[in-house]
Amino acid sequence: MAGLFAGLKILEFGGGAAGPLGCRYFADHGATVVRVESRRRPDFLRLLRYTPDTKGGLDGSLMFAAMNCNKLSVALDLSHPRGPDLARRLAMWADVVAENFAPGTMAKWNLDYESLRLEKPDLIMVSTCLNGQTGPHRSYPGFGGQGSAIAGFNHLTGWPDREPLGPYGTITDSLAPRFLALAVAAALLHRCRTGAGQYIDLSQVEAGLVCLSEAIVTYSATGEVLGRMGNRSRHAAPHGAFPCAPECGDDDRWVVIAVHDDRDWDRFCEAIGNPPWCRDERFAHAQGRLAHQEEIEARIAEWTRDRTAHSVMEQLQAAGVEAGVVQNFRDLTEDPALAARGHFRAVDHPVLGSHLVEANAIRFSSSSEEIRSPAPLLGEHTEYVFRELLGMPAVEYAALHAEGVFF
Repeated sequence: MAGLFAGLKILEFGGGAAGPLGCRYFADHGATVVRVESRRRPDFLRLLRYTPDTKGGLDGSLMFAAMNCNKLSVALDLSHPRGPDLARRLAMWADVVAENFAPGTMAKWNLDYESLRLEKPDLIMVSTCLNGQTGPHRSYPGFGGQGSAIAGFNHLTGWPDREPLGPYGTITDSLAPRFLALAVAAALLHRCRTGAGQYIDLSQVEAGLVCLSEAIVTYSATGEVLGRMGNRSRHAAPHGAFPCAPECGDDDRWVVIAVHDDRDWDRFCEAIGNPPWCRDERFAHAQGRLAHQEEIEARIAEWTRDRTAHSVMEQLQAAGVEAGVVQNFRDLTEDPALAARGHFRAVDHPVLGSHLVEANAIRFSSSSEEIRSPAPLLGEHTEYVFRELLGMPAVEYAALHAEGVFF
């Protein structure tokens, strides 16, 4: 297998996004990533929109498929008496063990770092859960929805006269995998230099919190608690999303426009033809524009409403004004910049058929990422992993299979 991380062996426990997405960086660059799963307690992403009539059953989840391509799946029931021992044998094969269970879960099976390192001192292990492995809230087994609120995102997202809205999706689950991949890569470099393993404790809440540095620094320096402002900025006006004409039968079309200083304002006025309202002295400087945002936004909306979002974006960008289409998911799959970089790749899944998956956003000049295979069916590679990668005799595998541990 080729790739930047060819030869690297990762064993992955858990589910959802934070751990699996982090490990996918390595899988896309050639690492062998083995997921430990169980039909008794499947990854909850396999259960999204799951019903008894779901085509393919637990293998019919598009969300799971999007996050787990390039991986191998082992069906292993850790509640079976033989399960933890077999998982330990897998851990001894691996260079890296990744898990995102609640704290204490791996220790229950003697699969925690302190237990594994006694037999494999160069092992790298990473745990990522909501609040990390220490502290008074370590045992709260939350998900990204709670993480967004706990980390402070929800307080900042929405309108000042309404309840917190929160960012769409589970943002801490989206941020944490990037920290995971960076930390594991650093630990691998450290092991190359010293031969020593490493344990990495990653808090998803803290991974989100460090992305809100401005709000933290503002409070620590001035005592001001920043709050919800919709699409507006404390420093710039106009700064927001404006309605546009329908495109392709879709009337929910918007463009974002940001004017940061007086030079930007002059460019903006010239770009839209210098209408009389635009040259109102009240709007000549940032302080005045900030004081009259509602009026300015209403005027701009009158101008954008009869134009397509793409035409507004192109017209303003050509004048040196920041503007961008609020893209929907059809726009993204047709975006020429993403297409040129090969962001979306088609895979052929045995249950779901052909569908798109995303490549990671990083491009290396001498080692490109590759989508080699779709997400695995649950337990698809159990025999291959135990017999071919671990060298388990056929008789032993057959006996364990008969015991029901591979479930």
